[in-house]
Amino acid sequence: MGDRLKKLEERIGKRKERIEKLHSSIKEEKSKLKKDEETLMHLKYDEVLKRMQETGVSPDEALRAIDSQSNDNQGGV
Repeated sequence: MGDRLKKLEERIGKRKERIEKLHSSIKEEKSKLKKDEETLMHLKYDEVLKRMQETGVSPDEALRAIDSQSNDNQGGV
């Protein structure tokens, strides 16, 4: 019976190690996901700025349009 106990303890220990590795992997993946999401957001902003420059929209015009849209959305709610 001592052999069974030892094997069970070893199996439990291995499972705990696997769980810890999975937790580490999950943390790492979440970190990578967050970084990718931030990169995507920055690339989208870069695209917006590029299109503004290509179309000749000034920053003041863009801000007025955003403010107008925000006011329209708030007033309609």
